[in-house]
Amino acid sequence: MPDSYNLVCSAHITKLNHDAMKHHHPRLRLSIACLLVAVSTLVVCGGASKPNVILIYTDDHAQWAVGSYGNKDVHTPHMDRLAIDGMRFTRGFTKAVCSPSRAMVLTGLYSHRVGIPDFIPHGNPVVSGNGLPPGTPTIATVLKKAGYRTGLIGKWHLGYGEKYYPQKFGFDVAEGFRYIAPGTVNENVGKIPFLVDGRDVPRFRYDKQHTDILADRAIDFIEQPGDQPFFLYLSIYLPHLPWEAVPDEDRAYYKGKKLNVPDLGEFPKATMGENELRELMRSYYANITCADRNIGRVLAALDSLDLAKDTLVFFIGDNGFNVGQHGLLGKGNALTLGTNDRKPNMFDESVRVPFIVRWPGVIEAGSISDAMVSTIDVLPTLIEITGAETRLQLDGKSMLPILKSQRGTPWRDAWFDTYDMTYLKKDHMRMIRTDDWKLVFHFDAAGKPLPHRGHELFNLSADPGELNNLYGNDDLASVRQSLEARLCKWIVEYDVQESENR
Repeated sequence: MPDSYNLVCSAHITKLNHDAMKHHHPRLRLSIACLLVAVSTLVVCGGASKPNVILIYTDDHAQWAVGSYGNKDVHTPHMDRLAIDGMRFTRGFTKAVCSPSRAMVLTGLYSHRVGIPDFIPHGNPVVSGNGLPPGTPTIATVLKKAGYRTGLIGKWHLGYGEKYYPQKFGFDVAEGFRYIAPGTVNENVGKIPFLVDGRDVPRFRYDKQHTDILADRAIDFIEQPGDQPFFLYLSIYLPHLPWEAVPDEDRAYYKGKKLNVPDLGEFPKATMGENELRELMRSYYANITCADRNIGRVLAALDSLDLAKDTLVFFIGDNGFNVGQHGLLGKGNALTLGTNDRKPNMFDESVRVPFIVRWPGVIEAGSISDAMVSTIDVLPTLIEITGAETRLQLDGKSMLPILKSQRGTPWRDAWFDTYDMTYLKKDHMRMIRTDDWKLVFHFDAAGKPLPHRGHELFNLSADPGELNNLYGNDDLASVRQSLEARLCKWIVEYDVQESENR
């Protein structure tokens, strides 16, 4: 561990660090405290064989921006249908930005395990030197070995060079845009390179909103004949900025409607008026509705093929988003509204996402769980469900007992994570979130507390909006020390270091 952690952890880490390193070679530390998942027999639920699996990932989609989570302004009937038919998790967590979240969901590992601390910029020309390490097992490689046909339709964002192509990581089919660039307004639709198995294929550059194209391709994948079960990773680019290029039918739900927006009165640095903020919210919701409409098309295809009852569907946001909350626009690397100032953060709005799972006949319709689940739990869940033979050591846990509403299921009582912001601004954050408290440390690349940025402590019971930082409150010293001890233990056990010092 870097010496800097002693600034906060002090005596908490001394014995832990010694014990962890005493018996493990540094190259083997990846396995410290991981969960051994070794399943050799097929799990049969209600007599069904291996289910088809669809993982739907929306982009920059906060939990608060879905109807089934209590938002009465946004139009999301198909996302809501998944919640009506399946299980809605109230505390689904992931990374604060795109690429690390995608690494976590595909590998079942914390993103620092695979060297992806922040989003991977595409650059101009495309940057090819950063991505998911070649040979890393993913959901696709595991399920392919278990007899599945595997496909990615949409956003990859885990490396742009050839060695990072999705086909190198278990996908039989991989189709999507190289990137969705700023300025992607309606007149540019159809001009962005569309890739099939890593090759630019001009015939798919037709004049259609890109999410509609992805839904077309996803339905084609589902409709392919064969006896194999399939795994489809439908990775939708919306509602990521820019927010202009969606059809009028998706905007119509918000035309002239006075939407509710956060009160910016407590955030004087946010130089934006209420009407301007409302227009931003209108565009954000329209993009979510576009994604929802196309999710509905895919679900309708399952119904028409009589596959819905045999298909396990995950719907998850890749990370959250702020549209006025905390005076911000964005996620973990958000901008202060109306400015170019970045505010690195791990607010719940940035890390808590819609997390819904549907599996007819296994998951009770309309069920709700408060368990702290994460994207790292998806792969171990699928290993247990499919009986895939693997001895991977994963950081996540199988959610199957929770999905089957088994009472007394042991589960985590805190969520730990990191965000090493290496682009746009520098910050290294370490977080523990329990039912009632959240503690966040901020360090620079040298491991020293960032200037003008104190650590954060929030009482989530009294202050769910995380508006009142209590870190310096002497009356809460025992609470802070207890959280610090737990966080520092996790830091040691999971080999967390500042990415720039690795």
